[in-house]
Amino acid sequence: MPTPPKRLWWHLDDVLPLAEHALAAREHRITGQQVLAKAATKAALIWDSEPDGDWIGSNGVPLWYDKDGSPRRVQAHTWLHTPTGTRGTPGQPDRAAGFLRLDRTYRDPKRQSLIKLLRRGAATGGHWLALDPTALHTTAGVEVLDHRDDIAPPDATWAPATVTADAVAELEYPAVVAVDYTALGGVLARFDYATVRQIADDLDLVRIGDMPGEHPIITWDHDTAVISWEVDDGHTTRRVEADRVHPDTSGRYSLAAYLWPWRTTTTHHPASPNTQKQARP
Repeated sequence: MPTPPKRLWWHLDDVLPLAEHALAAREHRITGQQVLAKAATKAALIWDSEPDGDWIGSNGVPLWYDKDGSPRRVQAHTWLHTPTGTRGTPGQPDRAAGFLRLDRTYRDPKRQSLIKLLRRGAATGGHWLALDPTALHTTAGVEVLDHRDDIAPPDATWAPATVTADAVAELEYPAVVAVDYTALGGVLARFDYATVRQIADDLDLVRIGDMPGEHPIITWDHDTAVISWEVDDGHTTRRVEADRVHPDTSGRYSLAAYLWPWRTTTTHHPASPNTQKQARP
């Protein structure tokens, strides 16, 4: 059985619009989490931990509906261990913790309200909302970070493979993938520095003649890979940063993990000298 993670992760671009919806609403629906928390009816994000994953939605009324007619919720990005069906979630030890009030203030000057944390995080380059269910009463319980460092369980094993993704124009690259784990319907892949450099160079060529936003851009901030997309608002074209990928302890990069569905191919690439059959992160 894989080791469960300590935190849940949502991409901030998915969560912040729901928070703004809840805060702008004149009315708010009562949820089971609010009742259990014995909380006043205030703007909040509602965290549901269900068999198919962990979800966040708004308690604002009128409800925000998706195209399929269901209330809009966004799922935490996590892995699935296919042999056991285990999902990468720490679980929800107390359902009352699922009532995440947005404008709550604290006596501790170091603790911001949740809406301030989300807004300031977005304004200062944050990309991920990390939630630790065991520490929600502390400043470390909810954080906005510019990168995600929790990719796969520490006991996962890794094997060489060749992978591709739509975002890289279906070009193929050598990687190591987590055995028996999936994410976004694909594999969890890690790349050495030279390969990420090659992906960045290839994307520069692919993007020649592109319309803005067809393919991502990878640039570098020292040894950190920065993933951006071009956005055209009809007047100007600008780059919008989507993620930062830091090297792990073995010097590998989990490029766009939980953002791009990487999939394996049948092409064989020789393993780089520092790739081992059962390498660990």
